[in-house]
Amino acid sequence: MDRHEIEQVVRREIERILETAPTMGGGESLAVHGLDSLRSVELTLCLEDAFEIVFDDEEISLENFADIDSIVTLLDVKLSEAA
Repeated sequence: MDRHEIEQVVRREIERILETAPTMGGGESLAVHGLDSLRSVELTLCLEDAFEIVFDDEEISLENFADIDSIVTLLDVKLSEAA
């Protein structure tokens, strides 16, 4: 799966959870769009299911889930390691 495909899945899940428009920029803060601790857990679980992975505890951080770009980067690395 390439980076663009990863981003499409991430965007779909974020838009569903946050009920946001698909025009959100990749570097925009998800917290500004309503990502709180409860929604973060939901997003994490949805991404684990969608990509058939498990995030390590240290990977679940504000830095890695700050915006779409950081989530895509984390997933890209994680999926590359699993391949």
